[in-house]
Amino acid sequence: MATRGTYNTRQRQAILDYLDVHTDRYASVDCVFEALRSQGVEIGRSTIYRTLETLAGEGMASKVVAPRGEVALYRLVNRDEENAGQLVCVECGRVSTIDCAAFQEFSHHVSTEHGFAIDLSRTVLYGRCPLCAQGKVAAHA
Repeated sequence: MATRGTYNTRQRQAILDYLDVHTDRYASVDCVFEALRSQGVEIGRSTIYRTLETLAGEGMASKVVAPRGEVALYRLVNRDEENAGQLVCVECGRVSTIDCAAFQEFSHHVSTEHGFAIDLSRTVLYGRCPLCAQGKVAAHA
């Protein structure tokens, strides 16, 4: 018998499909709700919330707090990016990874000099992407 939360229901699959198509940004419960309802999927906000929390608990989704702290946001975990931090644009919401030597060196420094191991997969830096910084947000939103 499967444990609670591991059933692959139509609703869970619809949520996974939505997240799979939108891997370049985080989504709130309300965002997923509105998108799925507009596609004709009958689903409640509480079902979406529970499913997203389960996915985060299973390590399939990443959960962060929105830049202003108002809601939780979710996105599927890309296994190729587990050792990389994330850059999240506060204007357009686009996510990109920060997987560079300087970031790795910083993590190593914090570990060796301060005894603190940074979980890079949960490290999120908020700011403005190059296009938003140049005022070209409409071109890529």
